[in-house]
Amino acid sequence: MIKRDLTLQQTPAPFVTKVHFGHELLYSQAWMDILNGLKLRLVTIADSHIQALLVDKWAAFLKKQGISITKLSFPAGEDSKTREMKARLEDELFAHQCGKDTAIIAIGGGVATDLAGYVASTFCRGVPFLSIPTTLLCMVDAVIGGKTGVNTPFGKNLVGTYYPADHILIDTTTLSTLPDREWRNGLAEIIKHGLIRSPKLFQKLVDGHSLWVKRDHEFLQEVIYDSFLIKKEVVEVDFQETGYRRILNFGHTVAHAIELLENYRIAHGEAVAIGMVAEANLSHKLGLLDKAVCEQIEHVLKLYEFPLAVSDKLTFENLLGAMMLDKKAKQAKPRFVLLEAIGSPAAFNGAYCTTIDDALLQEVIISTLSQYRGAS
Repeated sequence: MIKRDLTLQQTPAPFVTKVHFGHELLYSQAWMDILNGLKLRLVTIADSHIQALLVDKWAAFLKKQGISITKLSFPAGEDSKTREMKARLEDELFAHQCGKDTAIIAIGGGVATDLAGYVASTFCRGVPFLSIPTTLLCMVDAVIGGKTGVNTPFGKNLVGTYYPADHILIDTTTLSTLPDREWRNGLAEIIKHGLIRSPKLFQKLVDGHSLWVKRDHEFLQEVIYDSFLIKKEVVEVDFQETGYRRILNFGHTVAHAIELLENYRIAHGEAVAIGMVAEANLSHKLGLLDKAVCEQIEHVLKLYEFPLAVSDKLTFENLLGAMMLDKKAKQAKPRFVLLEAIGSPAAFNGAYCTTIDDALLQEVIISTLSQYRGAS
């Protein structure tokens, strides 16, 4: 059993998250001791798929250990990440007579951890929160840094809180049932982490493609851990995203707009892949990034078989409208994280994002849409 324990410090708010990283941890005695040590009522929140696949079996195991769990679930999918679903879960907690003596445990992907974390942050003005990510995307991105929230008809993640988990359990055993599309979802964020902070990680992915395809256990543990550490370090520098943390949004201004307009038919990682190509090309057009790097980024994404396709419904006009609602936007103008080199985001006087001239933005977006048009 591989096991690494870390502490994630998040300031200025006094948040400390205990991170437990390794293999075969979910059923370990160490994790049982943590749950017992809370001396709180435990409630799991998971989507319907993870409930049937993992939570029911785990709850039965816990019951044999003398640990009682109340299980709440919601329909699987991004469509459940809403204010209405949050209210429904809160009402279910009250119906089960839960109160301040409750700890909420999110189990699943980013929808579950964002939604359950948001519930935990406001239920009885905040109750203890534990997070068990079961997707690669969640392990290397959503679970780290305390962002919780829901989507609205106006955009993704526009309502929420900063509320880090007290404990995060990353058990890579739970990845064994992921379909290829979910592996790519997480891989997009790992590639992004290399591009914004670690040329070494990016090159590791270039060189390790065959190991990735074989799902080589040692290679996967290494890149997942490296990627986790990158986001951990960025969050510790700028927990409340006043500047430097924005580098984590490389590719995301375009990606979130694509997800919204495609009604989340395009997965997050697939949208981020397209967004990274577009925003790398913006970097090049502004004279910040060599064209060869743009080509290398696109080559790696194709090597790992990202679809890189959008539907005919996307236009510059509706993408621009969606990007205006991005959380980095200023005075209704979208701002973009740009690169100067692999591992080096442009600082822009500490803002780490910038607006783009309308004509240049239109040129790059139209070019990107033309290149990748063709999704069914």
